[in-house]
Amino acid sequence: MITLNDRSKPMYFQIYMQLKEQIQSGKIKAGEKLLSKRKMAESLDVSVNTVEGAYSQLLSEGFIESVPKSGYYVCQIDKLNFVGKRKLSEPQIGSNKGKDSVKINFSTDGVDSVNFPYNTWRRLMKNCFNEYNPSILKSFPPEGSLELRKAVASHIYRSRGVNCRAEQVIIGAGVDNLISMISGLLGTDFLIAMEEPVYYEAYSYFKVLGHKMCSVPVDDSGIKTDCLPKEDNTAVYVTPSHQFPLGITMPAGRRVRLLNWAYEKENRYIIEDDYDSEFRYNSRPIPSVQSIDGRGKVIYLGTFSKTIAPSVRISYMVLPERLLEFYDEKYTKFSSAVSVLDQNILTAFINEGHYERHLNRMRKLYGEKRAVLMEELKRLGENITINGENAGHHVAVKLLNGLSEEKMTEYAAKRGVKVYPLSKYFIKSVPEKYKSTVLLGYAELSSEEISQGIKELKEAWRI
Repeated sequence: MITLNDRSKPMYFQIYMQLKEQIQSGKIKAGEKLLSKRKMAESLDVSVNTVEGAYSQLLSEGFIESVPKSGYYVCQIDKLNFVGKRKLSEPQIGSNKGKDSVKINFSTDGVDSVNFPYNTWRRLMKNCFNEYNPSILKSFPPEGSLELRKAVASHIYRSRGVNCRAEQVIIGAGVDNLISMISGLLGTDFLIAMEEPVYYEAYSYFKVLGHKMCSVPVDDSGIKTDCLPKEDNTAVYVTPSHQFPLGITMPAGRRVRLLNWAYEKENRYIIEDDYDSEFRYNSRPIPSVQSIDGRGKVIYLGTFSKTIAPSVRISYMVLPERLLEFYDEKYTKFSSAVSVLDQNILTAFINEGHYERHLNRMRKLYGEKRAVLMEELKRLGENITINGENAGHHVAVKLLNGLSEEKMTEYAAKRGVKVYPLSKYFIKSVPEKYKSTVLLGYAELSSEEISQGIKELKEAWRI
């Protein structure tokens, strides 16, 4: 007997499940003929199409077979032990625990999704399909689309002074994909040095890949070059435009000293992650380290995830000529990890001038949000100090009233505000000057949310 009393599930699915259970339990035996679709439909007061959907599913799973001009018969199914069978629960896709209590999230990873160029992106995507182009169904070589690489090379030359041929540009599916390639080129015997506090994602990627790691302290000018490793076969990973997470901008003199360190040994490299270089508010950007490198010692990294959207997982690196030769030898048999469609859309987005206009709009927008944040933070007076406010999407705020970082985070959470502790980015112990410090990102928040968030923090931190 079949009963249809669960309004949350389609009727064909209820018929299918009940027949399946009766076959598995032996209530309907092998060789037994089922009612015809018409008679089953009449008995259940449903349409023939509904029964046909149930029978088709049973047929595809091998529970029944169709005999021409005769009907549907139950197949012989090996018996399973269904004693004590558990009722399966619906799968839990992640947990929302604690998420509902967060009203204002000062995330450092976010972007302003409200101002994403939806119409332009949609039109470019449509154009990619409207134009007859069989190549869109094929894969690109591992280094990516040559047209996109040309567009990227032109853009980073104009904006960051990066000197390269398009052939030196490698397209990747996120910075983690590029780090994996860099590791393959250098070899896991290379020591990787990183700024302390570290960009933890990159640190973790290199460590998982088997590299020996070391951290180098920073001061107010960035990584302390006199503390860099002395051995050969070393690469140092730096974020000179806006050191993550402190937001320090490395001045020109320190960049020269960093290059001189690399020049001292044959197998030393600088991995320059030009993080947040597009967003600078009080002065013009300092040219990239790569732009002043005359000996091919800099591997330059960039991404579109912070300027367009995290879901646009397209990053790029510029390899020195020497490493490009290794790349051609090692990766020639692979294909690009980035979809052809996404690469074609981004190529058009850059070449038609949309990317430049989008960047200008976002600089203005983020500058306005930053101004709101700084105005609200100034109201807290001498109770705080601020670092990293001249570039990027976040600032580091140190509280001076004796409240610990742990309590800062805890009390903020009680008022529905999420802040990000700086201590998690330290491999070694946290220096005194960086204790009681949290990161506040503002890109994905509205001006109203920023103002309200700081007001809540003022109450939470009792200042």
